[in-house]
Amino acid sequence: MIVMKFGGTSVQDEEAIGRVISIVGSRLKEKPLVVVSALARVTKVLCSIAEEAEAQHEDAVKNSLAQLRERHFNLAKALLSERPDLLENCLRDVEARISRLETFVSGVCQIGELSRRSEARIISTGELLSSTIIAYAFNAKGISCQWIDARRMITTDDNYMSARPDLAITEANVKRIIGMESKGVDLVLTQGFVASTAEGSTSVLGFEGSDYSAAIFGMALTAERVEIWTDVDGIQSADPRVVSNTKRIVALSYEEAAEMAAMGARVLHPLTIEPARKKNIPIMVLNSKNPECKGSTVLRGDESPDGPKSVASRTGILYIKVASPKIEGVTAMLGKVFAPLYANKIYVTLAKATESEVYLVLPEDDDRLEAALKSIESWADVTVYRDKALISVIGRNIVGLEGLGDKVIEASGKVYVANVSANMLSENFVIDSERLSATLDGIHAYIFNR
Repeated sequence: MIVMKFGGTSVQDEEAIGRVISIVGSRLKEKPLVVVSALARVTKVLCSIAEEAEAQHEDAVKNSLAQLRERHFNLAKALLSERPDLLENCLRDVEARISRLETFVSGVCQIGELSRRSEARIISTGELLSSTIIAYAFNAKGISCQWIDARRMITTDDNYMSARPDLAITEANVKRIIGMESKGVDLVLTQGFVASTAEGSTSVLGFEGSDYSAAIFGMALTAERVEIWTDVDGIQSADPRVVSNTKRIVALSYEEAAEMAAMGARVLHPLTIEPARKKNIPIMVLNSKNPECKGSTVLRGDESPDGPKSVASRTGILYIKVASPKIEGVTAMLGKVFAPLYANKIYVTLAKATESEVYLVLPEDDDRLEAALKSIESWADVTVYRDKALISVIGRNIVGLEGLGDKVIEASGKVYVANVSANMLSENFVIDSERLSATLDGIHAYIFNR
């Protein structure tokens, strides 16, 4: 069995879904489990509906719901025009889901209060709608498809908007349910991103969590591979929207892919890697608009070549210097700085320490940071440098890549922090944001075009 996950851009309209049906149809002998996201941009619309409902903006909510209904109805009609029997049933099912959403959102509007639990229920509707229509579309093309609600299979904690699955319970659920409901059909189809708590309330795996869902299903079924279908030719050596002349990475290790995700590359959901790594299941990243391309494969480290794989970047970075007026020692400095950061759940990207100073690199948009810094300022001087960017060169055995540091300084004008990650998989540099584009181009060309 294989798992095939299709993201929002791969299922955004009639043409895209037609490609999905063709791609899946070519793999029926491998017994695919198909995982789909919401249609492109639908989750953003649902997030807006939730916000407007909390603000009690009833007209805005009604307008958005009407557009949501129209888009899904039109898609169903386009895909099922030749099968009026299936179209009638599909429209009935879609209407039932949207009507339930309307009723629920109306309640949120009335009280003007949106809990995380309610928000998860609202934004999960996109996957339920898209998967319903796509399942009917497969059947209309003569490919027998069984729709399964992912909430029956993936069981999570009650952190509704960024839920963590209980992998043992989930694995048992997936094996039992897929085993029963895959009999007598060509494929089974379910949703990414969507799950439920042990009590049965809807939860979601965090934004862009459909990749994570696919990896969990793959782990539970000990799949031959997990295919992640996107709109680019595999994993690139840099973000092609920012850097010109990027190159496709043919193969990389689980660890390199995880490092890329952690350092800002839009490759895979950061949690996707671990379930696949548990059972040594390859993850393939493929392009639904160019299915002939072999894409990229994420696999075991000893099956991946050494050397640089990618240049990743993150903007909205703070560089913070904490200086004690006396010699504290490295252990004491780290302990005193990280205690309030941990208490306020602040995510730190990089950290370096001396006997009296600590240097931190962390995301700029964390509202809880102010409280942590106030605590630190009671015993140390704190200097915050804003408008910084982080560049990371990622790959196995790249530490000491000749001339890299000099090239970053030459392109950026100034490097605030240069750091090798603890796992030795990346070299990282903090620079001024205004120099990011030029530095990325220069570093990428230096590494991959020489």
